[in-house]
Amino acid sequence: MGMRQAGREDALTTGVVVTDVEGGRERGADVVRDQLLDVLFREHYPTLLRLAVVMLGDRGAAEDAVQDAFVSLHRHWKRLRDHDAAAAYLRTAVLNRCRSWVRREVVRRAARPLRVLPDPPPDPEDAALAHERAGSVVAQMRTLPARQRDVLACRFVLELSVEETAQLLEIGEGTVKAHTHRGLRALQKRIEVAP
Repeated sequence: MGMRQAGREDALTTGVVVTDVEGGRERGADVVRDQLLDVLFREHYPTLLRLAVVMLGDRGAAEDAVQDAFVSLHRHWKRLRDHDAAAAYLRTAVLNRCRSWVRREVVRRAARPLRVLPDPPPDPEDAALAHERAGSVVAQMRTLPARQRDVLACRFVLELSVEETAQLLEIGEGTVKAHTHRGLRALQKRIEVAP
């Protein structure tokens, strides 16, 4: 392994400023931060996007939430005490952005005036697509109470343990188990009832 490769690996594991012996120039903390963020992005983006899609049911909003979390991590990198906690920071940031988006949507929808005229009858093709979407697990998860949805997303989308889920959501392990049980039971009933 050459000196340049050894320096790169050292920078990725320790976060220390490294001297590029071949080029004779010092690589700053910004370069190391960018390399670490690149690794985090490649490793965690797909999982975080799945989490956000489950939470929001809207891929565009989910992509925005995940992107905002990475931008926030980039901005606040120097404040992060433990760079090993960056993945946990991203999960928390995505969950918080999803919750904020849901709150904004509730307020936005509540502010709309009531419709006096009934909706026109649906096109049969649109009705079939709507029925298919309503039967999906993601659509059913979105109907669960927020805490159950958060717990199920952490447990089954992020594949976190009970302990990790409790830490991420800042709740007790018993609460995680209870919400997991209730959420799965509710999902099972809703999926069984769906024609």
